[in-house]
Amino acid sequence: MKTKSQRLRQLAEEGQIFFSTPHEYQYLCVSARTLWRRERKISQRQNLDRWSALRSVNAVNTKGNPVPFGAQIQKALRDHLVQLQKNRCCYCRRWLQNIAHARPVEHILSRADYPQFSLHYWNLAAACHDCNHRKSNFQWGTWRKRRYPSPECIKDFFHPRFHDYDAHIRYVRVETNTISVAVYLGLSKQGRQLCRDLLGFISEVDALVHNNRRMSDSMAKIQAYGGRNENRVATQRVDEFLDALNGAVHRLVRKR
Repeated sequence: MKTKSQRLRQLAEEGQIFFSTPHEYQYLCVSARTLWRRERKISQRQNLDRWSALRSVNAVNTKGNPVPFGAQIQKALRDHLVQLQKNRCCYCRRWLQNIAHARPVEHILSRADYPQFSLHYWNLAAACHDCNHRKSNFQWGTWRKRRYPSPECIKDFFHPRFHDYDAHIRYVRVETNTISVAVYLGLSKQGRQLCRDLLGFISEVDALVHNNRRMSDSMAKIQAYGGRNENRVATQRVDEFLDALNGAVHRLVRKR
């Protein structure tokens, strides 16, 4: 298990890696860093959620065409987090699909309760859609100071950027051509919290969807369509449909 200083050093190094290339094109990296820092300062000083505001920022490329500049920065962040996490969800450790909708950026301290941390690098991770949808704005912890908590302050819930997963959760996942079964065990107070509040439910969702071949195949096709469609309006409609579909699956699990 890493010490506090080792963990902080690792987080600092990871942040340096991202902010050295916060955009896929090198000539736009300086502008991307400037925009992120500006929005983060607004978020912290005015206690505002600026995640959506960042996403809505557009720019003009060298050919004079508009480009979704803020969304491109968020994509670079998502790709960076996915790489750090070895392409696995920060909570359930399932493989992340190569589709933006299926691997959203997770705000560990929720944007609803902690808007001032909406662009804090330590507060961001990559999750699967199920974990992100289930956790939503559920409040974990009761941190009330304006500065972001340090690793030793988070004792009552699992923080994927601070805590060593293997020290807190043990899991077994068995998959065949037709079934998927996952069992999670909390090894600590934080691990037991994650199992109680999230992972037990996710294992039921996983079993319901993946053990029904027609349902899992259909959802995969819909997600693939949304991932390769370049029409932003069409992609948004697909995302809205998938949100509704996942919501229905989650409600079904809660009734079981």
